[in-house]
Amino acid sequence: MRPVNTLHRALISWPAEVDPDHLREATSRLVAHVSGQVDDEGAIRGECHSRVLESALALSLMTRTGATSPARDRVLAFLQEHLDSPQEFDRVLATLAVGHATDRASAADADIVGKLTDALLGAAPAFISGRRRRMLYAVLSLFGCPVPPDAAPGADEKAPTDSVHSWAAVQQAAVTLVLSHATGVSNGATAAALRTLNAVRPATTVWEGYVLLHLLSLHGLAGVPGHEETVRSGLRTLLRHQRDDGGFPFVVDLQHWCTSTAGIALAAAGSRPGVQRAMAEALVAHEVDESQRSLCLSLSRGEPLADGWSFGPRVAQNDVDCTSCILEFLHGVDPVGHGGAVRRGVDALLAVQGADGGFPTYVAGAASEPCMTAAAVNALAPHPSTRSARQRALVFLADSQLPDGGFEPGWSRSRLHAMFRARLAACTAGPDDHRAARMAERIEHSVRRTQNPDGGWGMQPGDPSDPISTAYGLIILCYGTESPPVGRALSWLLTRQNADGGYSGPPDMVGPRPFPYHIPVLTDAPVLLALGHVRHRVQGTAILLREVA
Repeated sequence: MRPVNTLHRALISWPAEVDPDHLREATSRLVAHVSGQVDDEGAIRGECHSRVLESALALSLMTRTGATSPARDRVLAFLQEHLDSPQEFDRVLATLAVGHATDRASAADADIVGKLTDALLGAAPAFISGRRRRMLYAVLSLFGCPVPPDAAPGADEKAPTDSVHSWAAVQQAAVTLVLSHATGVSNGATAAALRTLNAVRPATTVWEGYVLLHLLSLHGLAGVPGHEETVRSGLRTLLRHQRDDGGFPFVVDLQHWCTSTAGIALAAAGSRPGVQRAMAEALVAHEVDESQRSLCLSLSRGEPLADGWSFGPRVAQNDVDCTSCILEFLHGVDPVGHGGAVRRGVDALLAVQGADGGFPTYVAGAASEPCMTAAAVNALAPHPSTRSARQRALVFLADSQLPDGGFEPGWSRSRLHAMFRARLAACTAGPDDHRAARMAERIEHSVRRTQNPDGGWGMQPGDPSDPISTAYGLIILCYGTESPPVGRALSWLLTRQNADGGYSGPPDMVGPRPFPYHIPVLTDAPVLLALGHVRHRVQGTAILLREVA
């Protein structure tokens, strides 16, 4: 994600419509706003906001177990505030949960199930659609929706054997038990699922800080006789993470992801290095309990990414995205001092590269993904020994490009997220790599064509402009040659800054795909990153934005 040196390409001329003093002042305020979120240990905690999905499942579990408490009243109130949500899935789920909790449930029909699942799955990669569809069916069944015949477990169904990471294995187990209870079918898969859920000890811990998995696991166990006390104890454990607004988050926090992405943005924008060094030290200090790591290894079906990084402390499941961003950040801050950690991370990435040249998110043997492949290329670019691996990855990336210049959905709702990372990956290609050059041209053409009249971009073409998508689009334009579209995008961002220096708008990050979650700094960081790319690629800004804060 860091700015790329493109010595062969001339800088973009200063956009006439942008006031230099306005840009400097806005960048300085945003740097101060992001830096102010770094704690004394060098971390941005990245606490997730409440979400309807987890809150509805929590209320359903309380209703199912007969729990009555102020905590139940608070989550009920949270969901009642979302009965008119503009997001259809949130609106329907809140309505179903509140109806069941207040004995005013209406008959749910198959149309609700089909409509919601089809709409949601269109925003997720094809290779997870089967798994995600079953999860959605399981969730909706907990609120009285019928399980479609083609999703009902078969009497001879066996435990899955596909290559998946530990979280997916636990999710599959929970979904299996929920659907088994809903349909009255028991098979070989249910016995294996029960063993998996017991292994993560939901009575006493929110495993991996993953609140959604904890809730699905408790619902799975609630349908199995003899696990009543585990469910009640697990519900008490859950309440430690209830937010002030009464709702529940997707995960406890994403400290590593927030720290690394914000750190890259701060460095790109020219902030003073002291804060960056503290952030880097916090990331290098990451350690996970060995028993937790062993459990993740035993639950994974496939070789997990080892010696990398996860999304937060006390989380053992490493991933390519966090590892790639942290490698970029550490190498930029101190490639010598953090050389050992960087070398281990580089080796970890190379170990999960697929035979097709691409990179998965979690485990070797899983499907390669364009966005993860671009992330890995950008992280490996400073290391000459990885040249062959990067060349194969760029071939995969070019082959994965869609006719419209984009890529399949990744870990963002914004179409431009994978595109900006792929455009930066193309900058690392050799001068004779015509396929990468053509890929870059198609990305730039698509971005110019879809820029909104107001200068910004939305999550998808035609959507209203938002800060995150506009930041992604601006980064891509920085590696083109035209000044006017850069100026329009910059002007849009400069006029949307909040009084505190930050930015507000719809979240783009999703987890699990395609459900968005909200952490405020993940709106600020992309905008700051875009301003950092402007600093490197637009004439006059390097001096203008020297040590802005």
